[in-house]
Amino acid sequence: MPVTLRIAFRNLFEHKSKSLIIGILLALGAFVLVVGNSFIDASRQGIRTAFTDNYTGDVFVSGISSEGAVSLFGVTSVGGLAATPVIPDFDKVLATIKASPIVDKATGIATGYALVTRGDEPKPADTSSKDENDPASRFLFLFGIDARDYWTVFNSIDIASGSALKPGQTGLVINEKQLAKISKWMGRELGIGDKIVVQGFSSSGMKIRELTIVATYRQKGDGASPEQMAFVDIDTLRVMAGMTVGSNEAITLTKSETSMLSTDNTDALFGDNLFDAAPTNAGFNEKLIQSQLADTTAREKANTADTGAWQFIVIKTKNHAGVPALIKNLNASFQKDGIAAVAGDWQKAAGPYGQSVDVIRIVFTIAIAILSIVAIIIIMNTFVISVIERTGEIGTMRAIGAEKGFIRKLFAAEAVVLSLIFSTIGAFLGMGFVAILRALRLEAGNTFLEVLFGGKYLSPFVTPVSFFLAIAAMIAVGYIAHLYPVSVALKIQPVRAMQQD
Repeated sequence: MPVTLRIAFRNLFEHKSKSLIIGILLALGAFVLVVGNSFIDASRQGIRTAFTDNYTGDVFVSGISSEGAVSLFGVTSVGGLAATPVIPDFDKVLATIKASPIVDKATGIATGYALVTRGDEPKPADTSSKDENDPASRFLFLFGIDARDYWTVFNSIDIASGSALKPGQTGLVINEKQLAKISKWMGRELGIGDKIVVQGFSSSGMKIRELTIVATYRQKGDGASPEQMAFVDIDTLRVMAGMTVGSNEAITLTKSETSMLSTDNTDALFGDNLFDAAPTNAGFNEKLIQSQLADTTAREKANTADTGAWQFIVIKTKNHAGVPALIKNLNASFQKDGIAAVAGDWQKAAGPYGQSVDVIRIVFTIAIAILSIVAIIIIMNTFVISVIERTGEIGTMRAIGAEKGFIRKLFAAEAVVLSLIFSTIGAFLGMGFVAILRALRLEAGNTFLEVLFGGKYLSPFVTPVSFFLAIAAMIAVGYIAHLYPVSVALKIQPVRAMQQD
């Protein structure tokens, strides 16, 4: 083999132009792979860190919905109107979670969406049409939290003014930037102690609540976190999301309440003299109906939070390596106890946002596959020209006793050596380019780029795996590209090959 390598190096230098053309293509391929993977790795790590540090923890437990996958943002269903399920037997589930030695901290949460409204306030005269028509300036992604332990599980925000929600306290903790946008939209400066009217919307309809601003916050670090994220006490969120006592209670009508449904005299029931001339045997009783309409019990239950309702449990672990085992054990326990709950990692919790990384990776992989096919064809054509020019050399070697296997090994060695040298150069160039991009700290100008960048700034990085994978991939491309032209050359008879110039 050392002899084969020496001959391979000699032949590469003797055919510098062809070697350089092939080498540049291989270096470019390695460069693209290194840079592309650095973007994907940065995006994945950025999104994972943002979600695990701010929203989901390391493990995420939710109820099970027949409508679709459940994530922190609700149920992925047709029309997006499916109700987010609550976790059944919440206390039992939480006890099972906290009994695991891997678990460090855990807390229950619920989420919802809302828009700030003006209520009875007049529209300010100086509000621009842009602010008026931009719902993002008053949109809130609400987190209903248990103030007893939420702030110990997540420590990703700094309180800018006021104080964080305390156990039993009702109020709103809002991002200071979003509050500034809402103030501009309202036409007046809002601060701690002020009240705003919030309209929550969910699958159960819309609910309006007046909330007191108890604190403003700013996000720690450069992670991708929406300014619309706000925190409220869990009972307020439950009411706004339709998680009330009334929603879980079966309605039973008494005989007197259903008596009017049994009447056969529909003309009397819907006649002109509905209240004055309704026959007594029709079952219609005006006073009874009025008393029933005056009964506010059902309405009060519809506005009373179900204190046992939680949509999610988020878990921080002591060791990230134990996350897969914890998820497996929890799901086995839920299935054994017949509890309709499921555990998953941060990507399950992130839903469509977590899947965006996989989509980017798939698109990049397809692009690389197409690029590799094109590169193989170009390199193959270049190899064909090179081999044709060396047909006489091949014939001479065959004539003096070189077997086909030796010829194949020689050209394979040339392809591998050429690929190794230039792909390594390309990989190092890619690493240098990534380092420059990271130093520039290019800022994402919108939410999509924040997701793509994995944070507010472009911070790509090269892992050893992606570096060596790029080199290995280009070596494979070079090796595959040389097979066809060599096989064609070996089909020529040695005597005819020696006659070629």
